[in-house]
Amino acid sequence: MRCTGGEPAADERELVLSSAINHARLMKVSGQYVEAMARTGAPQERLVANRILDSPSVWVRWEHDHAGLMHTVAQQRRPPRQISALKVACFSLIHRKALFEHLRDRQLRGRARQKLLRFFHRSRGYGHALIAEHDSYLRSACSYLCSSHVGSAVMIDGVFQDPMRRYEELYTEYFRAFCEGSVITEEAEGSASEALLPYLKLQIAEQRRVVLNMPRMTPSVLPEAALRRPTGDTEKLRVDALRAKFGA
Repeated sequence: MRCTGGEPAADERELVLSSAINHARLMKVSGQYVEAMARTGAPQERLVANRILDSPSVWVRWEHDHAGLMHTVAQQRRPPRQISALKVACFSLIHRKALFEHLRDRQLRGRARQKLLRFFHRSRGYGHALIAEHDSYLRSACSYLCSSHVGSAVMIDGVFQDPMRRYEELYTEYFRAFCEGSVITEEAEGSASEALLPYLKLQIAEQRRVVLNMPRMTPSVLPEAALRRPTGDTEKLRVDALRAKFGA
């Protein structure tokens, strides 16, 4: 089987736009996209995809979690409702991966990292909390990338590109301000960041409303085309090997 990224052919798009997509297709497209990212995605996408594919136990957990998300989409019987369900799934995935991304991007170490992990994982020790957060990030980031691909390349809706990325940017800014203003710093030092929180929260709510209510828009094909470049690789997909091993 060759990986094509899971996008519908031109003569199939009208059918996709007028009919709901079943769970099996959502999962097939997602699995193909993980493999595509592992080969030709951006550096961070390749890192996430390969971490998922290289460990059978991580793959099983990711596939189980992603299947649950796709079930909430597939159970909707009309395309507009499926798109809405996928948007909500993307919002939740952005939220789930935010903590580890904040730790990574801000390069938090020592007491600051310990304090932040203790705040979000009150019942876990530091080491267990860090491992759990990293594992959650890998699964959430992979599902977010796959869900965005399903939305833009299969459901043919550009809202899963720039508008959803704008929501992610706003949420990242809000989460940073919350962590730095309310968790890590002392009250006096964090007052400036805390003062921004209501404004940032309003921005997030407004962008969420925009994304949820935005009519279908034509997606950009450039990012998808880059991922679908032929590589000459004729080896069996690791996705197929993992599914064969675990009977998925």
